[in-house]
Order: sequence, then structure tokens, then C-alpha cells
Amino acid sequence: MGNGSFITPQNVIGLEAGVQYTTTESSDQINIGQVLLRYGVMEKLELRALINSYVSTTFDGPVESISGFQDMSAGLKYNFIGGNRSTSVSGLVEFSFPVGSDEYTNDEVVPSMVILADQSLNEIWGISSNFGYNFGPGSLDDNWFYTFTPSFSFPSKEYITGYFGYAGMYFGNSFNRHWLEGGMTYALKSGAQLDINLGYETEGEVLFIGGWIR
Repeated sequence: MGNGSFITPQNVIGLEAGVQYTTTESSDQINIGQVLLRYGVMEKLELRALINSYVSTTFDGPVESISGFQDMSAGLKYNFIGGNRSTSVSGLVEFSFPVGSDEYTNDEVVPSMVILADQSLNEIWGISSNFGYNFGPGSLDDNWFYTFTPSFSFPSKEYITGYFGYAGMYFGNSFNRHWLEGGMTYALKSGAQLDINLGYETEGEVLFIGGWIR
């Protein structure tokens, strides 16, 4: 549910895409696409374009379903601490633009700012963390968010890693959101990576499962 501090190498284009299924007591939703383009502008600077997803939501109620496209985003990620060190810290600034379908758009430009950190503990364990701020669109409240994700590799199978962790969104009132998440990654010889994850949001009792290729 977070982003890593790694910067796409200079003059290299990275592509991420996937699908996610989310279910609650009253609705089911499928996100198809989640397309993210990354381009290494300089050694420490990355340009990002989140094309996002086509979304279809089915409800248990008078309105049976809605569907459409999400808003798109663009941003920059800069690495402050990195190189060959075991600690890596980057900053990410993104802007979401109101180009999605009426059912899924924010109707205005929405900025966000995040600090991304990765720490290698040893040959097996590492920790990733995000700390950021979302500017709420319209009448919605701004919010802070935080992720903490330990990850581990298997000594005999370096191409497989696992992770688990927590994500929180804090609105400064009684309504906060908390997620628990876990998943696995599988590195292909071509350089691509397959991901699968499963998570649960405690306040709304939301379960999600997703898969990506990066």
C-alpha cells in the first residue's frame, strides 16, 4: 500500500500494471489497470504518471452498479539518501487531475506529499515506510498517512520475497482508517517482478486482493 524509495535508472522507462478485487458487506469492486509509468530523468530524479484504472462497483441496494475511469496523477520522486548505502530516503510529490468519470473523479486537482524510506537490516530482513499528507478534495478532510512494511527474503530462493505490515490514514477526528496487509513477490529472469497481496481494512471491514507485474 506504499511506495519504495528506489529511483528508476536514468533514461529507463518502468511500467507497472495490475488488477485488484475489493469486497465489503454491501459492495464488490474490481480495478483493472492500475497503470503506472516511471521514467528516470536523472540519477536521483524520477518522473511518474499514474494512468490508473477502469473501475466497476456492484452494490447491494437500489443502485446496482456503477463503472468508469479514475482520475490520473503525475509526480516527481527525488532520492535524498541512497546509492550503495543500506538506507535510502526519497521525497515524492504528486498531483491528481480531475479527468476521471463522474462516479470516480475528485472534481479538482488534489496534491499529496510523501517521504519514502527503505532500510536494509541484514541479508534477509528489510523495512519500508511512508509518511505523507493528502490534501482532501472539496469538503473532505485533509489527512496524514503512514505505512510500515517489514519484508524478508528466502536464503535459498533470492527471487522470492515476502512482506507484511500496517497502513493508516488519520483525519484528525474520530474517523481514522487502518489496514493490515501481506504479500509475496517473484522476480523473473527478464527483470520483471510479479506481486500478489491481500489486505483488510478494519473500520469498514474491507477485504482486498490484488496482483501486479512491474
